[in-house]
Amino acid sequence: MVVHFGEDFSDDYGSLEGAMRAATTDGSVEHREAIVQEWRDWNAWEGVEEDIRPFLHDGFSVAVFLRRPVDGRNLMNWLYDELIAGIRADVGKQWQ
Repeated sequence: MVVHFGEDFSDDYGSLEGAMRAATTDGSVEHREAIVQEWRDWNAWEGVEEDIRPFLHDGFSVAVFLRRPVDGRNLMNWLYDELIAGIRADVGKQWQ
């Protein structure tokens, strides 16, 4: 995640949306699967957290300014959904 959402994300990808698109399409299927699994593991371990911004910063090194707690959750939910859609497109709809 630091590759796509580090301090220079806007220089590297032009915008947050560009970084988000790159984060969900770059890398091998195995790499993207590992990100999905790490997110699943974190959610299972932490449970429902209202504000995940500290984890995004400390755990994933996300340097994007997220104004509200819901912005952090929305970012990760969008990335998760897009990663799964991309993986399924690459390996088949049966992937879980």
